[in-house]
Amino acid sequence: MPRGRLKVPWNEVAEYDTTMDGWSRLKAESIDKNESSAMWAALELVIPSEVAELFVAPVDDALVVHDQPALETLTGQPLSAFQAKHSWIGYDGKPCLSPLASLSVVEMACRKNPTPVLDLVMAEEADVREKSKRGGTTEDWETRKPVETSPRYEYEFYVRWKKPVHELLRQWCGYRSVTAHERLLAAEAEVNRLDVLLAWSVDCIRRTNESTAEAIEKEHEEDRITPYNLRPVPQRPLEPHEIPVIQVPSRRRWPR
Repeated sequence: MPRGRLKVPWNEVAEYDTTMDGWSRLKAESIDKNESSAMWAALELVIPSEVAELFVAPVDDALVVHDQPALETLTGQPLSAFQAKHSWIGYDGKPCLSPLASLSVVEMACRKNPTPVLDLVMAEEADVREKSKRGGTTEDWETRKPVETSPRYEYEFYVRWKKPVHELLRQWCGYRSVTAHERLLAAEAEVNRLDVLLAWSVDCIRRTNESTAEAIEKEHEEDRITPYNLRPVPQRPLEPHEIPVIQVPSRRRWPR
């Protein structure tokens, strides 16, 4: 065999074969495109690049771990739990997990910190909702120029490519987190709506009764319920000299 066709020198063939066998084991635990898209989208939000990174080659979607303690904190699981269920190899002195194990890692990180992932899903769905009503733009693959798209095209694109990814992300975050997040957003939107309605009502009352309008507006601002006054904060007991003196008037008794 010519020397130019050799991958490595003959004395390194055993080590090369071992490495290739490891990559083959990782590649055997592959994932589909929707899972890959969801994993890449969520990883950027819940796991910093200095903690773990995804590979593009030689095995797509393999996860190399740079900081094991930090990753265990983000997922709430020891790294050995993922290594026991899935294939992994050592890469440059660091553990490298298979795509299926990487998927489990990102899922646990989403379950531990669901808010940024759910915010992303809500923002993308709001954008798709507008495009499904009015259409959008895409890039022509030949001319690289923007091309207008119809609402039907945008909706079909969402159903085929975006919706499966969003459903996966919601599933990873968990039903309880999704429900709590949606209820929180609904409560905030309702508070804003009521603020606008109350401001309009106070302006209408001010035209006929200034004092009543000011009283309503003052009470609305001073008695507003916020996380700071709703949270039960333990207070330090007062010292005797710190207790305010309260004078209680009493009827004077005249001598008989």
